[in-house]
Amino acid sequence: KIEDSYVFPYVIVDVDDVSKIDETKNKINLRSIKIKGLKRLRISSIEATELNEEILDILRNSNVIVDHLHIPLQAGSNEILKSMNRKYDLKYFEDKIAEIRSIRPDISITTDIIVGFPGETEELFKETLNTVRRINFSKVHVFPYSERKGTKSERLPDKIPSNIKKDYVKRLIELSKKLEIEYANKFIGKELEILVEQTKDDFSYGHTSNYLNVKVKGKLPHNELIKVKITSIDYPNVIGEI
Repeated sequence: KIEDSYVFPYVIVDVDDVSKIDETKNKINLRSIKIKGLKRLRISSIEATELNEEILDILRNSNVIVDHLHIPLQAGSNEILKSMNRKYDLKYFEDKIAEIRSIRPDISITTDIIVGFPGETEELFKETLNTVRRINFSKVHVFPYSERKGTKSERLPDKIPSNIKKDYVKRLIELSKKLEIEYANKFIGKELEILVEQTKDDFSYGHTSNYLNVKVKGKLPHNELIKVKITSIDYPNVIGEI
């Protein structure tokens, strides 16, 4: 039971931890955002199929849920999504993203993509690149397909050679970096709050609500929300000034 007297400045909720308890999952999220003193709550990962109207209402009405969602896509072509036995297609996924952005236009949306799944030809991989560009993720976590014994994919034909998988990984990471920089550029000149998390070599580091990793000169108090002005990019960080 969560008591009203508990005070947490920042909480991370992993929806996967409660995904097997469908009837209580959303209640857990709703209850968490009512904790006294809670300033930020980040859902660490959520499937597109779990983004129901109640979750969207929370995004619409809560000033505690941060401006970042990690929504795994897994593949950017309908053919590979079907082979993976995913419960959605590209249209479903992109409609959900459009709905989220209609509620929160500046939200950071990151994703996971597996490349080199059996049958993923160069043409299908290019579909994934085009899908990633079209959705305009703020970052892509890229994983090469790894075969596991006993899985349905182990029995699929048209395995992808390791050198091709490495090439796919390299190209998608390059695109992800470009999208990360483009997203960060939108906030140069703006003032954002960061949660200070660590200090190293006379610099302080923390995340904004939309999950930009900000580097600030000087030693700032940890676990405090501090307003900074974003001045430039020093990838993978952005530079902030007080």
